[in-house]
Amino acid sequence: MGIWDNAFKIPEPQEPTAEEKALLDALAVKVRARKLGDLAAFALESTRPVHDLGAQSASFLTPILNIVFEKDEVSRYAKLLENPKAVSYLVDKLGADDKPEGGNQGEPNVKERP
Repeated sequence: MGIWDNAFKIPEPQEPTAEEKALLDALAVKVRARKLGDLAAFALESTRPVHDLGAQSASFLTPILNIVFEKDEVSRYAKLLENPKAVSYLVDKLGADDKPEGGNQGEPNVKERP
């Protein structure tokens, strides 16, 4: 059965490279600076089945997106959106907000409940 061993095998997605991780880290820092890390992580997780469609639509809308972004930047983000491991890496970075451990230590107006 040598011919059927690989007939229906789906290739495993690649791990993001160091350059891609740096790009995703920079994006995560920008999103977390606006206090939208958890919301962006939730949006990415809930739309996981349609990421390929989002990447294709970004490629389709490249001429319009070039007004705001560079062409290379749009194509890099579209490529990363197609890679499930890159999206998981971004979700992990977005969910890692800088919250103080142990409750409300950073918020002086919040009282601890007994």
